[in-house]
Amino acid sequence: MNKAENKLPFMVSALLALGAWLACLASAFLIGQHNLVWTGAAFVILAAALAYGAGGKGGVAGAFMAQAALAFSLCGKGLLIFGMVFLWKLTAGPACILVWVVTAISYPFFTQKMDRALMVFASMLALQYWLFHSQTDGWPFMETLSVFLFVLAYVLFFVPSEKVSPLAWGILPGCASAFAFGLIQKGTFGLAFNALFLGAALCAVYAWRAGKKFNIALAVFILLFCYLTNCGTVMGIALLALGFAQSRLSLKIAGSAVFALSLIWLYYHMQTTLLVKAYYLCASGLLLLGLYAWQKRGSYAR
Repeated sequence: MNKAENKLPFMVSALLALGAWLACLASAFLIGQHNLVWTGAAFVILAAALAYGAGGKGGVAGAFMAQAALAFSLCGKGLLIFGMVFLWKLTAGPACILVWVVTAISYPFFTQKMDRALMVFASMLALQYWLFHSQTDGWPFMETLSVFLFVLAYVLFFVPSEKVSPLAWGILPGCASAFAFGLIQKGTFGLAFNALFLGAALCAVYAWRAGKKFNIALAVFILLFCYLTNCGTVMGIALLALGFAQSRLSLKIAGSAVFALSLIWLYYHMQTTLLVKAYYLCASGLLLLGLYAWQKRGSYAR
């Protein structure tokens, strides 16, 4: 029996996932409030056993065990971390180290992509909260950290490995959380530095991938585009380009979401009248239509 025949319908998978999470949350509510640390440890052990059992089973039973393993793993690690933080009265720095240690130890054993990606994202949040909580005068510049995390995730998307892919998907939403911290922090760098940083980094990645076919004009266009718009729209377009280049639907969806939200953000914060904004939208539409026609010029010729 091939993989397509083993795949369950979407609604069945959704109901199995809902049932697994309800069972996990009900168990956490009933016994978790007595001792978070021991309950979390028990959940992690149970998740490991479920993941091991799901590997040898197929159909509905195997799918439920896999979903239950994911639910009990994430919930158990969360209870374990929060229990240790409250028990030992950890501050932001030691709590961040604890999250990173739990993520590093569990990463090789829990192989589900969602589990790994969410734990990496939790590590990013813990690190950002620690940096933000430190309130130093010179560092951290959270908006610049957002750009750095995006470039790191973007590079990782080029690595064809099942172990590396969750790292990229966990780091990518960390860009948004770092930017959110930057909105409420004083002393961050402005658009000019971040745009230069992002544009130069994307050009470096482009040069690394293009090799001898490197196009100087395209690199200059990337830098100019970073200055003419905000960093978010450039990130969205970069993800879209990568998604179409690798034919990955997940990257296309992520790129479309980032581009649309960043464009709305840019439009809302433009210090100008609605009429001028309408002119910008019209010019952007004409530019995109022109780029589409240029891309399809071979098809038109045929």
